[in-house]
Amino acid sequence: MVGVATGCVASGIDYGIVRLTELRFDLMRVLIGGGANWAVLLLLQVALCGSFAAVAAVLVCFVSPLAAGSGIPEVKCRLNGLDLPFVVKSRTLLAKACGVLFSVSAGLPCGKEGPMIHSGSILGSLFARVVFARFPESSHLRDLDERDLIAAGGAAGVAAAFGAPVGGVLFALEEGASFWSPQVLLQALLCSSLSALTLNFFLGGFESLGFGTLGALGVLTFGSYFQSSGSSYRLWELPLFVALGVGGGLLGATFNALNIPLTLWRMRWVGPSGMKRFLESIAVAALISVIFFAPPAIQFECMVTDVKTDPHQSLSLTCDPSREHSTELQASLGLFMTPSEDAIKVLFHDPVAFHPGLLLLFGLIYFALACWTYGLGVPSGLFVPSLLIGSVFGRLLGEAVRSLGGASHGWSPPGMYALVGAAASLGGMARITVSLAVILVEATGNTQYSLPVLFAVMTSKAVGDRFNHGIYDIHIHLKKMPLLEDPTRVSLCDEVVSGIMTQDVQSLQPAESHARLSSILQTSHNAFPLVNSKGSLLGLISRNALVQLSSSSNPEPINLTPCSNLGAYSIRESATVRRAYDLFRSMGLRHLPVVTVDNTLCGILTRKDFLEHCASCTEC
Repeated sequence: MVGVATGCVASGIDYGIVRLTELRFDLMRVLIGGGANWAVLLLLQVALCGSFAAVAAVLVCFVSPLAAGSGIPEVKCRLNGLDLPFVVKSRTLLAKACGVLFSVSAGLPCGKEGPMIHSGSILGSLFARVVFARFPESSHLRDLDERDLIAAGGAAGVAAAFGAPVGGVLFALEEGASFWSPQVLLQALLCSSLSALTLNFFLGGFESLGFGTLGALGVLTFGSYFQSSGSSYRLWELPLFVALGVGGGLLGATFNALNIPLTLWRMRWVGPSGMKRFLESIAVAALISVIFFAPPAIQFECMVTDVKTDPHQSLSLTCDPSREHSTELQASLGLFMTPSEDAIKVLFHDPVAFHPGLLLLFGLIYFALACWTYGLGVPSGLFVPSLLIGSVFGRLLGEAVRSLGGASHGWSPPGMYALVGAAASLGGMARITVSLAVILVEATGNTQYSLPVLFAVMTSKAVGDRFNHGIYDIHIHLKKMPLLEDPTRVSLCDEVVSGIMTQDVQSLQPAESHARLSSILQTSHNAFPLVNSKGSLLGLISRNALVQLSSSSNPEPINLTPCSNLGAYSIRESATVRRAYDLFRSMGLRHLPVVTVDNTLCGILTRKDFLEHCASCTEC
């Protein structure tokens, strides 16, 4: 159900973006046919882009603030065990799925892939809650099973975005879930496969191929590379691919470093919702539309002649053929007026040479605007902008190799360098490796370049990690969400659990009065150990369950056992902190009772205890 629903949502998102983009360029075609000049076209561009951005901003600023951005940091925290209920609510799904239609159609340097991942995760949570409502006796397993379905939904979102079911599973494993098992693996694979199948079914119908035509690869594909001697690479090109990895790491680290003060400024002066955030989104969208329109307008010899009739509808430029390098100018200036996804395909596959100066200018402008956009009050993803930025600089290197005679010696075409550069850039920003390599291989159908892509992403991650964290982890830290990172990335002292646990524990008996429940609910704790008369641990009961019991039962002793998790995890007081940390993180726990050798409750561990311990160990 989650896989099919995610595929349907992705189909609707793609169809809506195509139709809105067609609307924007159809209006321009009318003006072009009437002989309108650049000023009129620019005015229409600003008005349409600002209006589309306004719709996306309304859904974020006044409906669901958690729909802003890609949603991947929030989903990652939810899978880590954080209680973030509004991240996976139906209202957030509505704002996310509808808002991304307008933010991408507004021409902002953003993508729909991150929002699709978030949407799939929300659908996983929603369907999990449907099952729990049907089978209330499994309430103590809710958090664990819901987390597994959220991970499977995230994998389905990747599969729908890139047509990469295997890449989706690996992304959920590498970037999402803290815990993995063969069962979760099969769930994620089934979910992502059905998502891609459903998407392909609808895409075939939308593209006049007929419903049931399943040859499409997904919403975002990069075109196929046909494996031949002309697309092969040579051994001595590997250092160039590694150099692209180094450049991608530096590029990603710079992007992340620049985005930190911008995000802090927004948190301090703009806020997560409200009129300020709404107006900022409209102003940024309008200004970006002007910036993208300006370079072609300045080149007066290059005139807008028509609108291409491909599914994504981009403007077509014609430059004065008598001008030197007119073909290179036309190709380079066309990038400013082409949707980002199509621009990636052009850089990957177009054999024409690009003007190096204009191509570099486009890359620098797009880099700055993408950094400005990430964190704006609209649904937006980072995958497409980072891939496009990397493909620009990879293409520059490829063009340099070709100009030096590399093509005549059987070296890779410039588009191959663009592919490797795109992988390096995304790896440098998000610090994902294996899943990214598999996604790009699946999205291009080019297995022979899997090794250079893997080299590039591994190098970019290693270089980027020398300077800062990945962009998703940075935003998690800026929002002060208590994420428990991978044990290999944190400092844990050689200490036992009894040295860091909270000893003041509010516990409950199997049968409690209304007065006792009302008193204990006055505390800020979110779960309470259940003990017998001798103090031995029996299980754990959540605050939500206590609230429901206290509001629905008669004023007599309430039996807490049916709503308690009698199989809750616990740990001995003599266990090491590292063992407790591994258990807490891998199982996505929020509370871990600590017991003595005879199972007597003596304390409890929370995220706060672990984070304080890690901080003290780092200082030491």
